[in-house]
Amino acid sequence: MSPPGGRRCPPALLALLLGLAGSRGSPECQNRVVAAGGSLCLVPEEPPWVWTQVKWIVEIDSATRQQILRATRDGTVSYPNVALQGRAQFQRENLSLCISPAHRADNGLYRAEFENSAGFFSQCFRVSVWEPIAQPELKSQILQRDRGWCRLALLCSSPGNVSYSWACPGDAPGEIPGEVPGIPSRLIRRLPEGAEPQICLCNVSNPAGWSAARAQLTCPGIPGNFSHWTPLAVAVAVGLTLLLVGSCCWWRKRRKNSQEGLSGMLGQNPIFGGSDPN
Repeated sequence: MSPPGGRRCPPALLALLLGLAGSRGSPECQNRVVAAGGSLCLVPEEPPWVWTQVKWIVEIDSATRQQILRATRDGTVSYPNVALQGRAQFQRENLSLCISPAHRADNGLYRAEFENSAGFFSQCFRVSVWEPIAQPELKSQILQRDRGWCRLALLCSSPGNVSYSWACPGDAPGEIPGEVPGIPSRLIRRLPEGAEPQICLCNVSNPAGWSAARAQLTCPGIPGNFSHWTPLAVAVAVGLTLLLVGSCCWWRKRRKNSQEGLSGMLGQNPIFGGSDPN
């Protein structure tokens, strides 16, 4: 006869069911990005039950799984991973794993695995370590000169795997005239000769950070090149030239007349060899 209350679950099956009920984790890995040389801290959620030990595991690839540390509730912490020795620390206050400084070789999948006698809780972090962004180098060059205009090129360069973007005055965000398709590090601009300098920014970035450099674009005027003069300026210059030429002609004519009058007076004077009136 079955005991009151119906059949009881066998102890082994009950333990299995409790283990499955307590075994859970975050459905997706959280992404963490850090620059090489920086500090990486991974803070997991605390399991809904009292844990007895926690392990931090790293999976460098699908075939390599290494234990970074093991901590128990009584305060014991061990660090079996030699590669992270001296750089990995367990923070008991928030159960986090902190690695400083981070290296490029620290890329991988990190898991916090909590255990007790009845359950298992796991949470993962996908860590990506990038090189720090270096200050980009920006060069400008005049490609072509037309009548009153310059066609200029800007070339931006930065080491590593980076993305490029440009910002110039008067351009709407995301709409930069002169961007070269397929060559995001190059920008072509057209400026009028003698115009005010134009400042353009080159931004370089990766998931871990960004940096920027700026260049001053100018189209200097060529001496003797009047192609950029306004009609009023041209009219004033022509008027001044005509006035100067007219003044010179008038002065030469007056000087010539004065010399002829003086010569006539000298010729009539007897002292200078003029004819005797008697």
